[in-house]
Formats: sequence, structure tokens, C-alpha cells
Amino acid sequence: MPRKKNDACPLCGVGKLEEMTGDFTTKVDGPEGRAITITVPGLNWLHCPSCKEDLLDERATATISTYHRAGLKLLTADDIRAIRQKLGKTQAQMSALLGIGEKTYCRWESGSHFQSEAFDRYLRALQASPSLVGVLNDIRRQKQSDCSPPTVRFRYIESVAAYESTSERFTQLLEIGCFQLQST
Repeated sequence: MPRKKNDACPLCGVGKLEEMTGDFTTKVDGPEGRAITITVPGLNWLHCPSCKEDLLDERATATISTYHRAGLKLLTADDIRAIRQKLGKTQAQMSALLGIGEKTYCRWESGSHFQSEAFDRYLRALQASPSLVGVLNDIRRQKQSDCSPPTVRFRYIESVAAYESTSERFTQLLEIGCFQLQST
């Protein structure tokens, strides 16, 4: 049930809530741990004069979130959706590509949550170089493959038979593609 003016404060139970309209200022953690001050103009919220707490409804929270995202210079929900559409991906495909949960990705596109600085950079890299989709797909496939690294420890080989067995296993792993040679 929404709170309104003159309701008792749900936090302290003492003060009567007051309607506030104006500039709402808050501090948020920015990149590299720097605090950023964000001011949202023309916001409506409730304030308790007794405990000094502010109560925000969904609309106020969404507005603050939009300004928070802008203050951190993160891609907007529309920007994220446009990147996905440019890549021709569904939300499920995009979440798989990025290695995150589908709900997390959907929340970014809906604007109800926003991405971290690291994921923002990741998305911007995809926006600038769509060819990275192939690289990300290769990484995903490699992580999903059945190939496990050999568990043989190298030591002095006393018999040729032991060496041949290890050599055969290594050759099998090479043939099924568990090792990828990379050129520099």
C-alpha cells in the first residue's frame, strides 16, 4: 500500500511523512571507487523530519536510476536493445553470448537494473566491433566442450610402454580438438 503525506514514518514510527518536490541529491559509487553526486530535478518523494529518511515510490526510484546510469555514463536500456538488434540476437542468445543469466540481461533492456562498468565496456566493445561475436562464441564453445586437460605428470620414464601410452592419449586429445594452437 503506498504511503502518503501525514502517514506515520514506517521506519521510526514517530515522524509524520511530508511530501517533497524538488531537486533530489544522492551520492553513488562511481568508477574506480570515486563517489559521484547525482541530482535529479523535479522529483516527488516523502520525507520523515524525525529520522531524516526519504521514502521513494517506484516512479521516483526509476527516475533516480535513469540519472544514476547517466551519471556513470553507462549505455541506456535503449542502447543495449539496439546493440542486440544490430547483432540479430534474441535476449536469450545475447545473455548466452555474454555469459550472464537471461533475467539479468532482460532487466538491463527493461531499465529496471543497469549493468556494471565492466559489462558496459563489454557491450561497447561489441557495438564497436561486431566481429567479437565470433570470439565470444568460440570462448563459450571451448568452455562447454568435453575436453579436459591431461592429468599426467611428467617424470622420469622407466619404461617405453608408459611413454607410448601417454603419447597415445596426448595424440587422441589433439585429434578431438582439446588443444588449440594460437599464432602470434
